[in-house]
Amino acid sequence: MLATFRQFLSIKERVPERNIPYYLKWVSDCYRFFNLSEMTPLENHQRAQFLTHLAKNHEDWQVEQADRALRLYEYFLSKTKTDQNEPVADLSGDWKRLEDKTREALKLRHRSYSTEKTYILWLRQFRDFLKERDPLSLKGRDLQDFLGQLAVEKKVSASTQNQALNAIVFFYRHVLDKDIEGEIRAVRARQNRRLPVVLTTKEVDRIFSVMSGVNQLVVRLIYGCGLRLQECLQLRIKDLDLEQNIVIVRSGKGDKDRRTVFPEAIKEEIIHHLAEVRKLYEKDREAKLSGVYLPGALDRKYPNAGKEWGWFWLFPFSV
Repeated sequence: MLATFRQFLSIKERVPERNIPYYLKWVSDCYRFFNLSEMTPLENHQRAQFLTHLAKNHEDWQVEQADRALRLYEYFLSKTKTDQNEPVADLSGDWKRLEDKTREALKLRHRSYSTEKTYILWLRQFRDFLKERDPLSLKGRDLQDFLGQLAVEKKVSASTQNQALNAIVFFYRHVLDKDIEGEIRAVRARQNRRLPVVLTTKEVDRIFSVMSGVNQLVVRLIYGCGLRLQECLQLRIKDLDLEQNIVIVRSGKGDKDRRTVFPEAIKEEIIHHLAEVRKLYEKDREAKLSGVYLPGALDRKYPNAGKEWGWFWLFPFSV
């Protein structure tokens, strides 16, 4: 088995040849320590116990290398086992029902539509990884193996791996009603800190110069207020206070409200834009059209609020 693992390290993980003997040594030492067959997956507490034992007379970097070797070997065993499994019965209907339940659970907890889309995409990837195995038989190790595949084969970033963890843990906890905290290694992938890439003033001006109309105004407002695209497109007339030069962002990241400064440089353009938007609003009222969408249950609490000027979209035009 270790001979095959050597090939896996060299081909799949591309571990430098000079390091491979050490990876094999750590795995071999660990299994001898517990007197286990090399085909037996380690339990979490066994791995932790071996690393604690190793730390007594080895350097920190050696313990970290052993930890990585054991993690890779755990993934290698799970992948070998998965590849040898026979095709399972078609359980796509069960997964579809669970997907619908996941949507309901997310809506019940008032998660954003963006979060819902992201979580459902991860759930589908998890289902494909398991080859649509019976979802009621899932355990914490299945999630651990899935995260291992993301890290080893797909080499996703730490933030992406943590996002997948959040999505699938939500599925286990609120849909399958399973507590797997004790079955998985709860350590999140460590994110490396990078310096942000910031555009120069000239580069920003070049972007503005190739845009016009409402599109340019949207981008300049995003730049001047520090908004996300969706936050800008969801602004209402009442969220803009031109007297105090303030923009109020409703239900931003983390479903939180915040205030930001309105850029004085685009005030005249915004005033002209509001005049054009008012014309569209008046046409809607003359045509007795339904009011704009209201969040939550406000349309039931205030039936006519959607027809009020303050609730009208700041950017109702296509962009």
